[in-house]
Amino acid sequence: MKALIFGGTGFIGKNLCSELLAAGYKVSIVSRNPKMAGLSESGVEVVAWSVSAGGLPVELLDGVTLIINLAGESIGNRRWTQPVKEKILDSRVQTTQAIVNAIKQQRVIPKVLINASAVGFYGPRGDAEITESTPAGRDFLAKVCQAWEEAAFKAQTSGVRVVVVRIGVVIGDEGALTRMKTPFRFYIGGPLGTGTQWMSWIHIKDLTRLIRFAAESENIYGPVNATAPEPVRMKEFCTIMGQVMGKPSWLPIPGFLLQVVLGEMSAMLLNSQRVLPNKMLKEGFLFRFPALKNALLDII
Repeated sequence: MKALIFGGTGFIGKNLCSELLAAGYKVSIVSRNPKMAGLSESGVEVVAWSVSAGGLPVELLDGVTLIINLAGESIGNRRWTQPVKEKILDSRVQTTQAIVNAIKQQRVIPKVLINASAVGFYGPRGDAEITESTPAGRDFLAKVCQAWEEAAFKAQTSGVRVVVVRIGVVIGDEGALTRMKTPFRFYIGGPLGTGTQWMSWIHIKDLTRLIRFAAESENIYGPVNATAPEPVRMKEFCTIMGQVMGKPSWLPIPGFLLQVVLGEMSAMLLNSQRVLPNKMLKEGFLFRFPALKNALLDII
């Protein structure tokens, strides 16, 4: 089968390419800058395209069975000014709209569109357990995820099965964990904010397996929570990470300080979201890393 990945040069995308290639897929990725792709996998075709170039060339979808859309401006690398917030939203929605428009022009349509989303869809929820049926939140990230998902679901009118994958904090050798480890290396690690907020996480290997599982399971559609079945509180997360690294977890960073430094972006770190992957568990997906300690031991 042929897979086309948008955003395939990022942390998740590169690992997903490896997962699909190992499963026998023919993989192509669409990138704004193919020369910067840096993919080590042989046999991956890299195609240049960006939203600013106009509509997506419909011939890119010829023979494609599976489309995976991970594309979007990074949400964690700078303060959320109004122009940055507009880029975060527009980069996601406009790319998705271009994909849906190209699908409509196909004589033979792809079977499935897997579209990324995030647990930010739900907004802050305290200690409440969150499932796929929990309604959307009202903050900025929740509104971004809603608009992103709504754009993807429009592909259903063409007969495409659509799955939106609401991803938690990804545990891997890149991404959020890399930044979280840094203070521990200097013996100043500790929880962010009160430490009582819930963190919903997933090992990168489980995430790529979950995406492939959803793509290949015809009875899976709609929203899917891509999180491990055992979320933890921030304080527990940092304690376990300190144990794995052989470093103390003793210096909490006050929430107000994060708000001063990061502004609205601090909500990603301070909001409490206890997300459960009910749909995937019901469909029989088995997590290799359901518990945090084993996940961190594998990575660190």
